[in-house]
Amino acid sequence: MIELDLTLPRIFADGSGELQLRLSLESNSLTAFYGASGAGKTTLLRLLAGLETPVSGRIVVDGETWLDTSQRINLPVQKRSIGFVFQDAALFPNMTVRENLAYAASSPKDAFIDELLELIKLESLGARKPDGLSGGQRQRVALARALVRRPKVLLLDEPFASLDATTAQSLREVLGHLHQQFQTTTLLVTHNQEDIRQLADRKVEIERGRVKADEAKGPESAPISGIITKLDREKGYLETDTMQIRLGAAAAWPNDLKVGDEVSLLWEKRI
Repeated sequence: MIELDLTLPRIFADGSGELQLRLSLESNSLTAFYGASGAGKTTLLRLLAGLETPVSGRIVVDGETWLDTSQRINLPVQKRSIGFVFQDAALFPNMTVRENLAYAASSPKDAFIDELLELIKLESLGARKPDGLSGGQRQRVALARALVRRPKVLLLDEPFASLDATTAQSLREVLGHLHQQFQTTTLLVTHNQEDIRQLADRKVEIERGRVKADEAKGPESAPISGIITKLDREKGYLETDTMQIRLGAAAAWPNDLKVGDEVSLLWEKRI
């Protein structure tokens, strides 16, 4: 569980104001944050990462306090268990793909590096440098690098925005598989409804530094539909012929749900 209560003066597109965000995010969830440019979405990620500090606030991740201004607690970036992926992959140009992962890993000989390279389907390109990769491949490496230390929280700031539609879709599928595999609590900033539709189990609209809308994906009704091809009740997710979906506690699902069934989903308002 991530508990956020943050206050920070900001200058928005229409003038000065104050970011005031109070949220609780479930562990292992993937929450998408959307809204107009300059609304405070990226600032939220930076506050969580420790790259910015609020004038007042508190951040607690799985019971560990990362920030509490009233107690003068403020863990530095390197002590916060996070992985961060930006719109620009920001890889080290003088390092190979494998070296980029090894640099971020707890040990350059960590076997997890090779596991990740296989999962992102770049094991054959481990010796190649970033300038020899496509934009989509570079973002795959950036995603693997963010996960190589097995962070508690993965922060994604419009990671598909600079990619063409086909490449972005391919990377969504990679992210979906990685999220299912590692169940890292993930915050995704995006302007793209496809990112939300295919990946998120909760979406939060930010307007002028505040929560305007907060909705969770529910287990019933239209408009999202597909034929179930894989069902894992223990981990709380299913795959269809069109997408991968995390539904949370299996107890909330219909008891007779099975592979081959047609499923449709909606977003249910939380506030």
